[in-house]
Amino acid sequence: MGANADALAKLPGAQVREMREGFQTLDRDSDGQVNREDVVDMLTNLGQEASPSTVSQFFPPGVPQTLSMPSFLHTLSSLLGPLSSQQELVNAFAAFDDDDSGQIDVGELRDALLHTNVEPGERPLSEREVNQVMGGFKGRREFARGVGAGHRGDVFRYQDFIANVMGNESSEKAEQAN
Repeated sequence: MGANADALAKLPGAQVREMREGFQTLDRDSDGQVNREDVVDMLTNLGQEASPSTVSQFFPPGVPQTLSMPSFLHTLSSLLGPLSSQQELVNAFAAFDDDDSGQIDVGELRDALLHTNVEPGERPLSEREVNQVMGGFKGRREFARGVGAGHRGDVFRYQDFIANVMGNESSEKAEQAN
Protein backbone atom coordinates (compact mmCIF):
# COMPACT_ATOMS: atom_id res chain seq x y z
CA MET A 1 0.00 0.00 0.00
CA GLY A 2 3.02 2.30 0.43
CA ALA A 3 3.52 2.80 -3.30
CA ASN A 4 -0.22 3.37 -3.73
CA ALA A 5 -0.35 6.05 -1.05
CA ASP A 6 2.83 7.57 -2.49
CA ALA A 7 1.25 7.95 -5.95
CA LEU A 8 -1.79 9.65 -4.41
CA ALA A 9 0.39 11.91 -2.24
CA LYS A 10 2.22 13.21 -5.33
CA LEU A 11 -0.97 14.57 -6.88
CA PRO A 12 -2.07 18.16 -6.17
CA GLY A 13 -4.82 18.48 -3.56
CA ALA A 14 -7.20 20.07 -6.07
CA GLN A 15 -6.78 17.08 -8.35
CA VAL A 16 -7.50 14.63 -5.53
CA ARG A 17 -10.65 16.64 -4.66
CA GLU A 18 -11.76 16.43 -8.30
CA MET A 19 -11.12 12.68 -8.28
CA ARG A 20 -13.30 12.34 -5.17
CA GLU A 21 -16.04 14.42 -6.82
CA GLY A 22 -15.72 12.25 -9.92
CA PHE A 23 -16.26 9.14 -7.83
CA GLN A 24 -19.35 10.64 -6.22
CA THR A 25 -20.69 11.51 -9.68
CA LEU A 26 -20.07 7.97 -10.92
CA ASP A 27 -21.67 6.46 -7.82
CA ARG A 28 -25.21 7.10 -9.07
CA ASP A 29 -26.96 5.22 -6.27
CA SER A 30 -24.68 6.56 -3.50
CA ASP A 31 -23.80 3.09 -2.24
CA GLY A 32 -20.06 3.83 -1.97
CA GLN A 33 -19.31 1.56 -4.93
CA VAL A 34 -18.86 2.18 -8.66
CA ASN A 35 -19.82 -0.78 -10.81
CA ARG A 36 -19.71 -1.69 -14.49
CA GLU A 37 -23.14 -0.14 -15.16
CA ASP A 38 -22.09 3.15 -13.53
CA VAL A 39 -19.08 3.34 -15.86
CA VAL A 40 -21.16 2.44 -18.94
CA ASP A 41 -23.64 5.22 -18.11
CA MET A 42 -20.87 7.75 -17.53
CA LEU A 43 -19.10 6.91 -20.81
CA THR A 44 -22.39 7.01 -22.72
CA ASN A 45 -23.32 10.40 -21.20
CA LEU A 46 -19.92 11.75 -22.24
CA GLY A 47 -20.42 10.49 -25.79
CA GLN A 48 -17.57 8.01 -25.41
CA GLU A 49 -17.39 4.39 -26.49
CA ALA A 50 -18.99 2.14 -23.86
CA SER A 51 -18.36 -1.24 -25.48
CA PRO A 52 -17.63 -4.29 -23.32
CA SER A 53 -13.96 -4.14 -24.37
CA THR A 54 -13.69 -0.50 -23.28
CA VAL A 55 -15.38 -1.14 -19.94
CA SER A 56 -13.28 -4.27 -19.32
CA GLN A 57 -10.25 -1.96 -19.02
CA PHE A 58 -11.78 -0.73 -15.77
CA PHE A 59 -13.02 -4.15 -14.64
CA PRO A 60 -10.67 -6.86 -15.94
CA PRO A 61 -11.62 -10.52 -15.39
CA GLY A 62 -10.56 -11.99 -12.07
CA VAL A 63 -10.83 -8.77 -10.06
CA PRO A 64 -13.79 -7.35 -8.14
CA GLN A 65 -16.40 -5.85 -10.46
CA THR A 66 -16.94 -2.83 -8.22
CA LEU A 67 -14.64 -0.04 -7.11
CA SER A 68 -14.69 1.58 -3.69
CA MET A 69 -13.51 5.17 -3.23
CA PRO A 70 -10.01 4.09 -2.06
CA SER A 71 -9.54 1.66 -4.96
CA PHE A 72 -10.85 4.30 -7.40
CA LEU A 73 -8.37 6.88 -6.05
CA HIS A 74 -5.55 4.33 -6.18
CA THR A 75 -6.34 3.36 -9.78
CA LEU A 76 -6.51 6.95 -10.98
CA SER A 77 -3.43 8.08 -9.04
CA SER A 78 -1.46 5.16 -10.50
CA LEU A 79 -2.51 6.26 -13.99
CA LEU A 80 -1.90 9.97 -13.36
CA GLY A 81 1.36 9.57 -11.42
CA PRO A 82 3.57 8.94 -14.46
CA LEU A 83 2.17 11.92 -16.38
CA SER A 84 4.39 14.89 -17.06
CA SER A 85 4.63 17.60 -14.44
CA GLN A 86 2.86 20.91 -14.92
CA GLN A 87 6.16 22.65 -15.69
CA GLU A 88 7.09 20.03 -18.30
CA LEU A 89 3.76 20.56 -20.04
CA VAL A 90 4.13 24.35 -19.95
CA ASN A 91 7.63 24.07 -21.43
CA ALA A 92 6.47 21.71 -24.19
CA PHE A 93 3.56 23.91 -25.25
CA ALA A 94 5.59 27.13 -24.86
CA ALA A 95 7.85 25.93 -27.67
CA PHE A 96 4.90 26.59 -30.01
CA ASP A 97 3.85 29.88 -28.36
CA ASP A 98 5.55 32.50 -30.55
CA ASP A 99 4.20 35.54 -28.68
CA ASP A 100 4.06 34.18 -25.08
CA SER A 101 0.28 34.66 -25.03
CA GLY A 102 -0.61 31.22 -23.67
CA GLN A 103 -2.11 30.41 -27.05
CA ILE A 104 -0.89 28.24 -29.94
CA ASP A 105 -2.07 28.23 -33.54
CA VAL A 106 -4.48 25.27 -33.82
CA GLY A 107 -3.24 24.25 -37.27
CA GLU A 108 0.39 24.22 -36.22
CA LEU A 109 -0.28 22.19 -33.07
CA ARG A 110 -2.59 19.75 -34.90
CA ASP A 111 0.08 19.21 -37.56
CA ALA A 112 2.75 18.56 -34.91
CA LEU A 113 0.53 16.12 -32.99
CA LEU A 114 -0.46 14.18 -36.09
CA HIS A 115 2.87 14.11 -37.91
CA THR A 116 5.59 13.89 -35.26
CA ASN A 117 7.16 10.46 -34.85
CA VAL A 118 6.05 8.76 -31.64
CA GLU A 119 8.24 7.09 -29.04
CA PRO A 120 8.86 3.35 -29.51
CA GLY A 121 5.98 1.38 -28.01
CA GLU A 122 3.56 4.31 -28.28
CA ARG A 123 0.84 4.68 -30.90
CA PRO A 124 0.19 7.88 -32.85
CA LEU A 125 -2.83 10.00 -32.01
CA SER A 126 -5.78 9.86 -34.39
CA GLU A 127 -7.32 12.99 -35.85
CA ARG A 128 -10.45 12.28 -33.78
CA GLU A 129 -8.41 12.11 -30.54
CA VAL A 130 -6.61 15.37 -31.34
CA ASN A 131 -9.92 17.11 -32.09
CA GLN A 132 -11.49 15.78 -28.86
CA VAL A 133 -8.63 17.02 -26.70
CA MET A 134 -8.37 20.40 -28.36
CA GLY A 135 -12.12 20.99 -28.66
CA GLY A 136 -12.79 22.46 -25.25
CA PHE A 137 -9.75 24.72 -25.33
CA LYS A 138 -10.01 26.35 -28.75
CA GLY A 139 -10.89 29.95 -29.35
CA ARG A 140 -10.09 32.98 -31.46
CA ARG A 141 -6.73 34.66 -30.97
CA GLU A 142 -6.87 37.52 -28.50
CA PHE A 143 -5.36 40.80 -29.60
CA ALA A 144 -1.90 41.10 -28.13
CA ARG A 145 1.17 43.21 -28.55
CA GLY A 146 2.99 42.59 -31.80
CA VAL A 147 0.33 40.30 -33.25
CA GLY A 148 -0.54 41.27 -36.79
CA ALA A 149 -3.76 40.71 -38.70
CA GLY A 150 -2.30 37.56 -40.23
CA HIS A 151 -2.25 35.84 -36.84
CA ARG A 152 -5.91 36.01 -35.79
CA GLY A 153 -6.98 32.42 -36.47
CA ASP A 154 -8.13 29.69 -34.13
CA VAL A 155 -5.86 29.02 -31.18
CA PHE A 156 -5.43 26.33 -28.54
CA ARG A 157 -5.43 27.84 -25.04
CA TYR A 158 -2.77 25.58 -23.57
CA GLN A 159 -2.59 27.21 -20.14
CA ASP A 160 -6.29 26.44 -19.59
CA PHE A 161 -5.72 22.90 -20.89
CA ILE A 162 -2.83 22.33 -18.47
CA ALA A 163 -4.82 23.77 -15.56
CA ASN A 164 -7.66 21.39 -16.40
CA VAL A 165 -5.41 18.34 -16.71
CA MET A 166 -3.66 19.16 -13.45
CA GLY A 167 -6.91 19.75 -11.59
CA ASN A 168 -6.26 23.47 -11.16
CA GLU A 169 -8.66 26.31 -11.73
CA SER A 170 -8.39 27.60 -15.29
CA SER A 171 -6.73 30.96 -15.80
CA GLU A 172 -10.04 32.32 -17.14
CA LYS A 173 -11.91 31.32 -13.96
CA ALA A 174 -9.12 32.71 -11.79
CA GLU A 175 -9.32 36.05 -13.61
CA GLN A 176 -13.12 36.15 -13.22
CA ALA A 177 -12.77 35.58 -9.46
CA ASN A 178 -10.51 38.65 -9.12
